[in-house]
Amino acid sequence: MLIEKDIWVNLEDNRGELRLFKIGQGKKYNWRKHKFELSILIGKPYYTFYKIDHEDKISQVDQSYFSPNDEEQVEEITKTNKEIFDRNESQKLKEDDIYQLKQQEEGEDIIKKLIENSETFEKKTEYSQAKYLKRKKEKYLFCFIVKPTTIENVQKTWYKDNPARINYFREDTLAIFMQFAGINQKANILMFDNSYGMGLAAVAERLDGEGILSLISHGKHTLRDLVPFQSMNFNEEIIKSIQLVESYDQFLESYSHLLICGEFNLKEIFEKVNDKLTNGGVVVVFSSFLEKLGELAELMNKSQKYTQVVLVDTFLRYHQVLLNRTHPRVDMDAYGGYVLQAYKIE
Repeated sequence: MLIEKDIWVNLEDNRGELRLFKIGQGKKYNWRKHKFELSILIGKPYYTFYKIDHEDKISQVDQSYFSPNDEEQVEEITKTNKEIFDRNESQKLKEDDIYQLKQQEEGEDIIKKLIENSETFEKKTEYSQAKYLKRKKEKYLFCFIVKPTTIENVQKTWYKDNPARINYFREDTLAIFMQFAGINQKANILMFDNSYGMGLAAVAERLDGEGILSLISHGKHTLRDLVPFQSMNFNEEIIKSIQLVESYDQFLESYSHLLICGEFNLKEIFEKVNDKLTNGGVVVVFSSFLEKLGELAELMNKSQKYTQVVLVDTFLRYHQVLLNRTHPRVDMDAYGGYVLQAYKIE
């Protein structure tokens, strides 16, 4: 599959940072103090690696340049760091010297000279040397891989860059939300979404144009305003399956799914649209606040019209996986919100 003009792509750099860009002819993009064009990518395959030099020119590189396995190759430690003291005096090059190098040299040459002028590099353990190289490559090299946009990498990009914009809709919570929804073809879905279209994009992808998706917009936005949705490069069939409804008072059809992403007046929604949900219909609600979902669960139980009312918390922890150095990441996000699921029986 080749990259085309005027579509969104996902870029991941050698620091693990993610960006979403729409490829345009002659358009300039800013990232990591560089300003560059991406028109060179048009007609090229996905999952190709590129680097940007100090003059902001893009060239293709191989995978080893992008993700060297310096740390993974360390199998045995034969030294210790007991004779090394952090006095900030081991580097012979001064700040002005490094600045000049950055203006004139490529990242590989800067790293080489930093190692040559380090009094302690050769004394470090093999693991410490690998970590040192990794840090310097992240700082002085700028390379990236081009990927097609998917729900997973679009969500990760927004969650890393601006989690509040998507209402802290974390990837594992989104996965549980979609699992609970159990969307199938020909479904008729009523949806409330203030996750900037993140939930809408996931539901639209799963429905794949084979059903009806009604989004309550309250007249505040159009599909064009929802960047996560737009960045999925959906075809016309999927876009046409989505209808914007300004108010649920105008929604007269019966529906098989009620899906809510984010913070709304859940009691009001329950009272207004409950009768339009078909028997056997499913309700799935994501919220950052346990109390709001607890109150909704209590309403459902009291109405005796719902069964299997389930309220779950989510937990996600990333791990570093390296030989003899596998452990949980210390920068985990402990908060992912809550998800409620229920089935209507009457």
